[in-house]
Amino acid sequence: MKKKVIIAVIVLVAIGGLIYARSRAIDYYSLQTAIAEAKGDFPRAINSFDKVVLLSPRDAAAFVYRARLYFNNGNTNAAIDDLNTAINIDKKNPEAHFGISLIRLQEGDLKQAVKELDLVIKERPKWIEAYLSREVAYRKLGDKDKAIKDLKQVLKLEPQNPAALNSLRALE
Repeated sequence: MKKKVIIAVIVLVAIGGLIYARSRAIDYYSLQTAIAEAKGDFPRAINSFDKVVLLSPRDAAAFVYRARLYFNNGNTNAAIDDLNTAINIDKKNPEAHFGISLIRLQEGDLKQAVKELDLVIKERPKWIEAYLSREVAYRKLGDKDKAIKDLKQVLKLEPQNPAALNSLRALE
């Protein structure tokens, strides 16, 4: 019996050590990523953050973060892949849907951008940037009424929002 207890303690200590080592490695590579990103060295930032993703394969936030790095490095296809992976992990992930919406908006796929932003707003009804982005899509689609409605919603959330005030003046 005493031998089983000793083995159990050794196993627990070993597992604890592995968890600690994993956590330290994630911290280290996250720091390396932040340093490279601050310098604008996105290839190095991506390389460092690849290791974080490898250590956290079920962390949707890690994929969203790396997608932002890919996007900033000009690789929208890799960014979309990571954002879709984040959504596969967490179907309602608003950050992932928001990222896809911004890419779709930039590409001119306005209807898909609106669909993604609808999902974001459903999950985070107070996210001002989502309303402002959807307003841009509606305006470009020629739907002035929906654009104005989104701007008014922003002003309900933040009455002095300069972007909403300026856009509303331009639309009315």
